[in-house]
Amino acid sequence: MPHYNRHKIALEIQDACNLRALAREFVKIVDAADAESTGTEATWADAAVRLFVSKFESLCYSSDNFSKAYDECVAKAEKTNA
Repeated sequence: MPHYNRHKIALEIQDACNLRALAREFVKIVDAADAESTGTEATWADAAVRLFVSKFESLCYSSDNFSKAYDECVAKAEKTNA
């Protein structure tokens, strides 16, 4: 079985736009980083993990839309629990 090169994958996905496929690959990236790390903070600081997170941000503009998304989730969560 060939070595999973998360750093190569993180570079290759920079032009991707399929959020679902990226999310599935992200799990593999985090698992690989975790297997080589010394703990949670080291996994978060992994270069491939950070590139993926940056890609998600560029697709979703989450920092620009966080407050609105948060409020909407709160409202929908409360409605679901009612």
